[in-house]
Amino acid sequence: MAQLTDTEDETQPETAEGSKGTGMTKYIILVIAIGLVGLLAYGLISGGDHRAEVGSPAPVFTLTDFDGNQYSLDELRGQVVVVNFWATWCVSCKEEAVDLEMVWRDYKDRGVLFLGVDYLDQEPLNFEYIERYGITYPNGQDVQGRIYNAYGVQGLPETFIVGPDGKITKLYVGPVTRQQLSNDIEKALASG
Repeated sequence: MAQLTDTEDETQPETAEGSKGTGMTKYIILVIAIGLVGLLAYGLISGGDHRAEVGSPAPVFTLTDFDGNQYSLDELRGQVVVVNFWATWCVSCKEEAVDLEMVWRDYKDRGVLFLGVDYLDQEPLNFEYIERYGITYPNGQDVQGRIYNAYGVQGLPETFIVGPDGKITKLYVGPVTRQQLSNDIEKALASG
């Protein structure tokens, strides 16, 4: 008759837990893979293969901000417009939020308009985000992702500078700094 030692008793439950952990890991990987395939399919179906490029006309859109005001990119021709795509769940968006607000305050009296496009968020999270970071420039929801898709945004945050002629002068993928944005706004102002 074989007898178990204390060491063998302790390893038996760990082996059982280890196999449960491995099963759970495989399940999580499967869920992530299915999610990624879903996102890819959504991008292909929704026309996500088109990307607004520097030098091309900016896709025209109308954004209704959280106060009910409407902003049409068509009607803003002649001034520089900064279009920032963000979401409350986007960690990198939080990194740039204060810089965006500072640049807005620097340029709002110089014919530059900022429009924040809140992608797939829900109230009250978006209002809490705006309040937390002291954002005063116009922001509105893009719940159905129409503006996001028109620009071919591939991740958040992304920021586009639209020149007075309606063409995109700069695209930032990822968080933008105050200095970068200020330099490129100056270039856009000088071109108009």
